[in-house]
Amino acid sequence: MPMFEYHCNACGKDFEEIAGSEATVPCPSCGSDDTARQMSAPSLKTGAPPFKVGPVRPMPPSRPGGGCPGGSCGGCGGSTTLG
Repeated sequence: MPMFEYHCNACGKDFEEIAGSEATVPCPSCGSDDTARQMSAPSLKTGAPPFKVGPVRPMPPSRPGGGCPGGSCGGCGGSTTLG
């Protein structure tokens, strides 16, 4: 059975419940049957691999000139060389 999201009109609590599509679901907080099934965001399956967090490698030390070859990019106040 699918999981649905519900809102209790009596106490205002939002909750999730596995239930049939026509089932009346009581609120787990107050027990009221005055609940409404909410619209849920769909779960999209893209086929992309899951995001994985691995070990973080330290960044190499910065080079003189801000990493620009010869310091000539002009972005950091160095001289600009145009061909």
